[in-house]
Amino acid sequence: MNPDTHTIVSTMNQTIATQSSGTPAVAAARAQQTEDPIEALARTVYTSTALNNDFYDKWTRGRCAPKQIAVFARNYGEVVRAFPEILSVMISNTRNVEARTEYAKTLYSEMGYGRVDKVHSVLLDAWFEQLGNKLGEPETLVWENMAANVAVLPETTGFIEGQRRLYSADNATGSGAQLAQEWQAYTMLRKLYDGATQYKGLWELEDEFHEACEYFYAHIGAAEKEHKLESLAGAQQFHVDGESKLRIESGFHEHLRLYGNFWTAVARAMNSME
Repeated sequence: MNPDTHTIVSTMNQTIATQSSGTPAVAAARAQQTEDPIEALARTVYTSTALNNDFYDKWTRGRCAPKQIAVFARNYGEVVRAFPEILSVMISNTRNVEARTEYAKTLYSEMGYGRVDKVHSVLLDAWFEQLGNKLGEPETLVWENMAANVAVLPETTGFIEGQRRLYSADNATGSGAQLAQEWQAYTMLRKLYDGATQYKGLWELEDEFHEACEYFYAHIGAAEKEHKLESLAGAQQFHVDGESKLRIESGFHEHLRLYGNFWTAVARAMNSME
């Protein structure tokens, strides 16, 4: 197609769109209105305190002391350990076969696709243990030692209890909570990895650093992208009317609020050790 022909075709297309919808701006507005309301809700996660808080600012800004990292590792480790159990409760409460199937895929991934050494909590423990070795404190970031010596914050307990309550509620509320979980998770893991790279120089061989980061790569690779789609499909199954939409929104926003409170408390506890 020569340039003149291309210009003519483009002008004709714009004219047709304008005639059918009034103006190009109106056409764009109408297209936005036809977006799936559950996906539109999911996309609001990026401006929430779950992803914009003091912890991520601190973790990605520079290195932290081992005792500060232990606070993060202990409390985040509790959250990671609790999630498969909580998700399994929602699966057992979900009667919709399609939604249950989507959530089961996520649970199978969390549990390492049937391999104990690939279970997400196991990969996370391995990362922290290797980091402790590189920091010259091999015992500080071992999970068993942290469990014995580092307190669990009240906000961590509140998060886990709140998450369990949401996932044990009606299907619409639970699906909204899971939607929040998975749509914030990719950015969460990306930011956690960004902070982890602050310590890359401690590894003599860069390849060995990346091998140690399997926990992060398991998420920012295919897993979390798949979990986003699975959670969206699950919530869409329960969006049947205005009331169900309100319950989905309630579960979604409450879960993000719990995340914001959790990360803010972790940052506060870490800062108290400076």
